[in-house]
Amino acid sequence: MHKTILAVTAFFFLLGTRSSAQRTGAKQREIVSGNDTCRIIDEYLTRLEQVNHFSGGLLIIKDGRKLFCKGYGFADKEHQVPFTPNTLASMGSITKAFTAAAIMKLVEQNKLSPDDPLKNFFPNVPQDKENITIHQLLTHSSGFHEFLKNDQGDYQRITKDEFLAQAFSEPLAFTPGEKAVYSNVGMSILAMIIEKVSDLDYESYLKADLLNPIGINNLGYHYPPSSTDTIAVGYQDGKIWGTHQQHFNQAGGGPYWKLKGNGGLEISLNEMFIWANAITNHKVLSSLSIQKMFTPYIREEGNNGESFFGYGCNISKSRRNTTVVGNGGSNGIYFARLLRYTEEGLVFYMVTNESSVNTNMVLPNVSQLYFLGKIVQDAMTTQQKFENPMSKHVYELLDRPGIKDLKTELEKENLRIDDDMILLDVGQTLINEKKVDKALLLYQYYTKAFPNIVVAWNDMGDVYLMKGDKEAAISCYKEALKLRPGNERAKENLARLGQ
Repeated sequence: MHKTILAVTAFFFLLGTRSSAQRTGAKQREIVSGNDTCRIIDEYLTRLEQVNHFSGGLLIIKDGRKLFCKGYGFADKEHQVPFTPNTLASMGSITKAFTAAAIMKLVEQNKLSPDDPLKNFFPNVPQDKENITIHQLLTHSSGFHEFLKNDQGDYQRITKDEFLAQAFSEPLAFTPGEKAVYSNVGMSILAMIIEKVSDLDYESYLKADLLNPIGINNLGYHYPPSSTDTIAVGYQDGKIWGTHQQHFNQAGGGPYWKLKGNGGLEISLNEMFIWANAITNHKVLSSLSIQKMFTPYIREEGNNGESFFGYGCNISKSRRNTTVVGNGGSNGIYFARLLRYTEEGLVFYMVTNESSVNTNMVLPNVSQLYFLGKIVQDAMTTQQKFENPMSKHVYELLDRPGIKDLKTELEKENLRIDDDMILLDVGQTLINEKKVDKALLLYQYYTKAFPNIVVAWNDMGDVYLMKGDKEAAISCYKEALKLRPGNERAKENLARLGQ
C-alpha cells in the first residue's frame, strides 16, 4: 500500500460536461452550498468527471457546517452504482490518524503514557529497541523502517508474533529520536499496543471507545463484507482492480499486520464529516489531547524541511502562512487526503477510486478554486512528476546518459530504498511516457529488490511486451500469478498471449 504522507501541492484547470448517468439519483449524491465558490468547484468536478472519468467524493467543512459533500462517477461501473456521500472507500494511511487518536484515548484513560517504552509492553524486545517510546512511534522517529524486509504487500498472511519477531530482529534505520522517517511498521506496533492494553481487537477498540459513541457505525475494514455495504470498487487506469475485501479473500483472510493499524480503513464522506467535527469539538478527545496530536514535534526527513510530524499526522504551512494538519494515503488505486486548516475553521477531505485521475491531482485544484477562485497551476498538466523527493531522484538517475544498472547507480550515491512504492511511482511514470528502456532498468531492479511485489512483475511484463519480447513478458506474468494465484491481470495477459 502506498502509505507515504503526501505534501500539499498546487496545480491547474480542466473542462468537460456532466453525464446523464451521474444525474441519476443526484439528490442522494450531493450537498452543495449555493455560494459561488462551491458552484465553481462543482462545475469543475462534474466536467472533470465526464472528460477524464474522475470518480470519488469531496467533503468541505467550514466552521462545523457541511459546505460541500458530493460523490462523482461510480462506486461500481459495471453495475452503474454511483459514488455517493454514503459510499465506503479506503482512506489509506489516514488510518494512522485513528491509531493515534486511539492511543490518546488510552492516555486519557490512564492506561498508558506517550513516554512509555516498548519494554513495558513486549518482554522479548531486544536491547536496541527496548527504550523506543510511544511518542517516537507516533512521530515516526522510532528508527523502524517504513516496511519490513521482503515485504509482500498489504495482504501478506503474517501473524502478530511473526510481525513482531521480524520487526525486532531487523536493524533500525537510525538511532531513535535522531530524526523522523515515515514508518508503517511503527504504526502497526502501536496498533498491537492498543490491543494489548485494551484487551480488544484494534478495530473493536476503535468502534467501542472512539466511533460508536459519536454515531459512526460503518468505519472499518469491512471484512468479511456485509451485503448492506456499498464499497467503492478500485480501478487502475480504467481497469478493474477490485476491493480490499476481494484481495483479503484471495489471501485467505484479513486484515493482516502489514496493513492493520497503518492503513486500509474504509469510511464514507458523511462519516468523515462526523469524525472531523468530533475532533474539532473535542467530542472524542479532550482539547489537551488534540493539542498534543497537532503539535509539530520533529521535522519530516526528505520533505524540503517544510513538514513536521505530530501524532499520526503531518503539520505544515499553507500559502497564506496558516497551519495545515494533513493526512494522506494511497495504495496506488485508492487515493485519499484529509486537510485541516485549523486557524481557518476549514476541513477538506477527498477520496478517489480511479488511479488515473486521483486525489493528488484534483484536490490541489479544488483548494485553489476555493481560496483563489481560479486554478493557477493544474495537477492534470503540471510538469512536476513526483511528490516524493526520492522518486524524483530515482527518475533523474535513470535519465542520465549511459546508465546500465540502477542498483549500481544507487550504490554510488549510498542510497537505500525501503519503500517499493517509490519504484512503482517511477516505473509507471516511465511506462506512461513510453520510455521503455529506462522502465526496464527500473523494473529489473525493482523485481530483485522486492521480489514478492505482484504489480512489479505485471508491470515488467507490460514493459517487455512494449519491447516486443513476448517470452520475457510471459515469464513475468507467470511469476505474478505464482505469487498471487488468481491474479486477474496476470491471467488475462497470459490468456491473450496464448498461455
